[in-house]
Amino acid sequence: MSLPMKRPILTRRRKKQLIPPSWRLWLEKRWQLLRGQWWFHLGAFALWRGRYQKAAQWLEKALALLGENAFLRMQLAWAHWHLGHPVTARFHALRATEQMPSHAPAWVFAGKVLALRGKWSEAERALRQALLLAPDNFVAGSWLALVLFQTQRPQEALNLLRRLPVVDDAYLQARLVLHLERLVSERGERGELFLPPPPRWAQWMGLKRVLGWLCRWRGERLLEDGAWDAAARWLYWASSLRPHDLWARLHLAIALIEGGHLRQAEQLIAAIPAETPEGRLLLAILWARQRRPMEALAALNRCDPQHPLVRYYTALAWHWLGETERACISYLEPLYREDPASLRVRLSELLRWLNEP
Repeated sequence: MSLPMKRPILTRRRKKQLIPPSWRLWLEKRWQLLRGQWWFHLGAFALWRGRYQKAAQWLEKALALLGENAFLRMQLAWAHWHLGHPVTARFHALRATEQMPSHAPAWVFAGKVLALRGKWSEAERALRQALLLAPDNFVAGSWLALVLFQTQRPQEALNLLRRLPVVDDAYLQARLVLHLERLVSERGERGELFLPPPPRWAQWMGLKRVLGWLCRWRGERLLEDGAWDAAARWLYWASSLRPHDLWARLHLAIALIEGGHLRQAEQLIAAIPAETPEGRLLLAILWARQRRPMEALAALNRCDPQHPLVRYYTALAWHWLGETERACISYLEPLYREDPASLRVRLSELLRWLNEP
C-alpha cells in the first residue's frame, strides 16, 4: 500500500522565487522609501523639539536611504548649525541650492546660514539670487539688509527695509534695530518739539481734572504704539492740566527721549527727584541715548531687570561698548519673545525718523 505523497515544504529560497523579480525589486524600493520617510519625519520632529544630535543622526539615515533631497539637506544643515558645525551646515545648504537652483527658499536658507556664520559676500550672492527669483520675498530682503549693514552699505539696506516688511525673526530684528539706532545716533539729536499749551476752555475747574486724565490715557496709548511725538503732545497737556500728576511727567519724559528730543527731556528730568526708582530709570535711558554707556549701565543695574525699557536700553548700552551679540541674545531676544511687536514698532519708528529730511 503506497503512502500519500506529502506536500513539499517551501524553503526561504523557494518562497522568494514565487515573487516575480520585478515585483520584489519594486517592493524593496517601496520599503526603502518608507524607511527613509520615517527617519526624515523623526529627524524633523526632533529638530523642532530641539534635540539636534538625534535630529542630525536620523536625518543622515534618511539621506542615505532617500538619496539627494534638497528639503532634507536644508533640515540637516539647520541641525548641524545648532550643533555648532558651521562648515557642515554650509555644505548642506549649498548642496540644496545646487539641487533646486530655481527655488527661492533654498537660496534664502543658504543665505541665512552663511550670514549667521559671518560669510557676508557668499550670503549676499545667495540672497540676491533669491530676490532675483522672487522680488517680493521679504525674508531674503530682511537678511540682505543685515548683510548690507554689516558691509557698510546703509543706504542700500534702508531702501530694502522701506520697500519690504521685516521678517519675524528675533535675532534678525534685534540686529537691525541696533544698526538703525547707530544711524540715528550718528545723525544727531532732533530739533526741539513744539508742545502747544492746552486750549483755554480746558482750564475750567470742572473739566480740568477729567480732561487731564483723558489726555494722559490717550498719551499712554500712543506711547505704546510708538507714536512718540503725538504722545508727547497729549502728555504735555495732561501734565499742564494736572501739575501734580507725576506719571504724566514721567511718560512725557520717556516720549521725549524715545523721540530724540534729548535736551527737552533733560530739562524735564531735572525737575523729577533722582532718588526715586522712576527718576533713576529716566536718567539711565537718557544716558544710554546720549551714548554714555558706563553711566547708563551703572544706573540700569539698580532698576527692575524685567522692565522692557531696562532691557532695551541695557542692550543699547552694551551695543555702544561693542558687545552686540550679548545685547541681542541676552536682552533683545527675550524682549521679543515676551512681546513680538516691540521690536517691530521700534523698527518702523526708527525708519520713519531716518526718512525725515
